[in-house]
Amino acid sequence: MREKMKETRFEKEYALTLNKILARFTMFDDVFEEYKRTVQKITRGRCLASENLKDLAGYWHQNCEQFHLFLERIGTTPAPAEFMKLHRTLLAEMRNYYNEVCTAQQAINWMQNSCCQTTLQSAFSELTEVKERIDETLEGINGVAM
Repeated sequence: MREKMKETRFEKEYALTLNKILARFTMFDDVFEEYKRTVQKITRGRCLASENLKDLAGYWHQNCEQFHLFLERIGTTPAPAEFMKLHRTLLAEMRNYYNEVCTAQQAINWMQNSCCQTTLQSAFSELTEVKERIDETLEGINGVAM
């Protein structure tokens, strides 16, 4: 009986950890979505005088590095056996997300003050699909919300 109680506590702890992971992921997603909007404003000439592709590319790169560190921490986060498949799937999808965010960042050619809109749009379309797969992965898990 005690074993079962420990297991339940660990599962609750993992659910709390998972909620923290998802909250941080949502924060990163909001940042990258804002970068996308800013790129579009800059390329259309509807931006603030202080906004430029060079600075944006630098900020984007810094956040990509932080997201990579975030993924490394997720990879070392222990998960109960019942959640191991979920944890691996979630990590794999977040790695897919990271790859697409990096692709979107590489679409910016700050030296020529331009952006490959096709690459940017393709990357962000894939990001939408990745987020949908993450939502599907999380469906039905009690105590976890994205």
